[in-house]
Amino acid sequence: MKKIFKIVGICIIVLFVLFCVLIFVQDNILYPNELYIKMNKINDDKSLMGLSETDIIELLGEPKFKSEGERKTYTYSAGTTVKKSILVGEYQPRSYDLQINFDENNKVNYTGIMQIP
Repeated sequence: MKKIFKIVGICIIVLFVLFCVLIFVQDNILYPNELYIKMNKINDDKSLMGLSETDIIELLGEPKFKSEGERKTYTYSAGTTVKKSILVGEYQPRSYDLQINFDENNKVNYTGIMQIP
């Protein structure tokens, strides 16, 4: 009888440890929305490099922000990511912007995705 209790106890401990590992692994995964996936792909592919200001507006629409200072910069919303947990559902939403910089000839020379604080 003691052997059965020992085996049942070990099984319960193993299941508990596996459950804890599952929660920890799942807790560190960010789940992006469709806009984030699209903008991240555009940024990673560097497909905007060398395009003109007009090309960018035709492709992405009017920017959320325009900076016309020393360096012209357009900012577009780049979507969100969330973490998901078995215990609490979705949490820690994070929003991102796609920043596009232009050179002196109004051609794209930099793109980057930044988390909005």
